[in-house]
Amino acid sequence: MIEQSCSAEQLAALKAILKDQSKLLTLSLYVTTQGTLMYEEEHLSCAIGAAKLRTSQNIAMCAGQSIQTVLKCSEWRGIPVRDLYPIARSAVESFINAAFLLAESDHVAERASRYVSYARWKHTNRSVGSGDFSLQLSAQDSDSNTVSPELPEFEGRGNGVWTKLDVPSRIRVVGQLAGSKAGSRLLAAYALIYSTSSEIIHGSPYGVDYFYQAYLPDEATVDDFSDATGKQLVDILCAVSHAIAGYLSAFFATQKMHKPYAAEQELFNRLLATDGVEPQSIVPIPSTSVKNGPKI
Repeated sequence: MIEQSCSAEQLAALKAILKDQSKLLTLSLYVTTQGTLMYEEEHLSCAIGAAKLRTSQNIAMCAGQSIQTVLKCSEWRGIPVRDLYPIARSAVESFINAAFLLAESDHVAERASRYVSYARWKHTNRSVGSGDFSLQLSAQDSDSNTVSPELPEFEGRGNGVWTKLDVPSRIRVVGQLAGSKAGSRLLAAYALIYSTSSEIIHGSPYGVDYFYQAYLPDEATVDDFSDATGKQLVDILCAVSHAIAGYLSAFFATQKMHKPYAAEQELFNRLLATDGVEPQSIVPIPSTSVKNGPKI
């Protein structure tokens, strides 16, 4: 009973932290899309190029909505909790991508923006299936046109992606360009949910077994399973809280917004406290140690 109470208290604390983190996310979205504002006597403004604005901010907004969905469903227990893993995974990876696009050069965001047009074309011009069970989809008069007529840069082996960096490499770049706090928080989010959610999303035998067995005692009852899924919710909320923390740290660091940067650290210290971890020092925005990261 004591363990169950601790889990409930931790869940409530995480929900409160996420709500406050979401307010900072709203602030960041406002200042990038609507204009300047005052925050704790600091005048906030930012200048983000069109490609970065179009890519990073749309992604961050979607990730923020995913957090709201998880919060709205945080009273769920039992089998429905399984459906929160893909939502949380989407939020985590979206915040990683948004932070990466913000921290990197305009060239990277411009390629990502062009990729949208290529992916739209590719969606209706592609092969699906294998062997006798395959289809050739084509929006052209002839299915012989398998190369995008307008965006040849994405054709060829390994080129049909918006960035050639895998997720861990994107996190590394964020840490190099936006500060170690941003990178380490995104890395923690990735470690907390990425592998497990992949197994669950793809319906693997391990993914199913993990969901039904995690945190269960021997000779478990139905009530034990309900309590166990509550603990899985703690894991999910902890992961998305680290992800939004990493994005906010990257955003406020790259935009040199000092008061919001400090406010994010205070919220992150509350997150650390939910697991009994000592708080981090609130320090000024660091100078980036790497001026130019990978370009794709």
